[in-house]
Amino acid sequence: MTERLYRDDPYLLEFEARVVSRREHEGRPAVVLDRTAFYAESGGQPWDTGRIEDVPVVAVLESGEDVLHVLAGPLAADRVRGTVDGERRRDHREQHHGQHLLSRAFVDVARARTVSFHLGAEHATIDLDREVTDEQARTAETLANEVIWEARPVAVRTVSRAEAVALGVTPPEEAGDAVRLVEAAGFDRQPCGGTHPRSTAEVGVVIVLGRERYKGGSRVRFVCGHRALDAVRARNVVLDRLATLLSAPTDGLPEAATRTLENLTQANRRGAELLERALDGEARRRLPPHVGGGESRSADRPALVSAIYDGWPAADLRSLAQRLVALAPCVALLGSRSDKVHLVFAQSEGLGHDIPALLTAAALAVGGRGGGKGNLAQGGGDRLDRLDEALAAAAAAVRGRA
Repeated sequence: MTERLYRDDPYLLEFEARVVSRREHEGRPAVVLDRTAFYAESGGQPWDTGRIEDVPVVAVLESGEDVLHVLAGPLAADRVRGTVDGERRRDHREQHHGQHLLSRAFVDVARARTVSFHLGAEHATIDLDREVTDEQARTAETLANEVIWEARPVAVRTVSRAEAVALGVTPPEEAGDAVRLVEAAGFDRQPCGGTHPRSTAEVGVVIVLGRERYKGGSRVRFVCGHRALDAVRARNVVLDRLATLLSAPTDGLPEAATRTLENLTQANRRGAELLERALDGEARRRLPPHVGGGESRSADRPALVSAIYDGWPAADLRSLAQRLVALAPCVALLGSRSDKVHLVFAQSEGLGHDIPALLTAAALAVGGRGGGKGNLAQGGGDRLDRLDEALAAAAAAVRGRA
């Protein structure tokens, strides 16, 4: 059984221990020590990292009554000195105790209980058993911060299961009869095996970053302490950049962004109208001169339009093909070279070509695939150098049936 030193002293970063067994975990060497200050991942809190002697500790896991230290390399010594990464330990204390306070605040504000907690690399989340509003989230955030700024003492003690229940705590089954309680004086009391500060003040601040609906309740994202400072700095960088781009003060960004979006919407509308006109003009230009001006070509002598464009997206080729076959009896074989080859083949109603088959053959020729049904098919490939050859073969096949 490994003695877990961090339970009595969450500030302990260096210790001496004896190797009691050597194992392997997922292809890496691992050791069990008789005592450790390394926190083993559990309860939503990640493991500590650091070194045992000069070997990096890459994971710390619960293994029954033992703590398994997974190492980056072999460890030869039997008597060892361990060093925990102090910055990571402090961060976990801040985030984990901040979670306790925020979870309690949501109970007080919205009767919303935390059903799970996850401490990620950038932010932490709690999942609540009911939906909360933005106003409730702000109120809970304020309440948690007031408790932090009051610098209430945080106490850790171990009681029996019966004592825990008498104190209004529901211990987890795995706690057995020895329940470790973490208490923020006069505000919160929870069973927990994690690392916590001596005072709520060490959490610094809790900032709720956002919330979303999740499994009938709410998922709340937040950061505490030094992460909160980093988050504010990162957001300020973004705001300063936007203020420069929009030529507006920070407090005027919403109005400036609204104006920019309105202008963009109008520009997109004008652009779409111009594109429609351009495609219509291109369709008429590609057809023989006597088509589309009041005289149409007969269905037994349809026009054949085969054309290659540079940089056109598939959507524009498709729109052009649809215009061509609507203007007059026509077979349109269109291709484009952009990030890849795009192909769109179409024919007017009443013509008898197998457009999907023609398209499939052309797509194979350019190293790709495609498909469709009836009078319209679309595809592409990666062989830009074979586009001319593929369209020429398709056009020859159409002429051969004419």
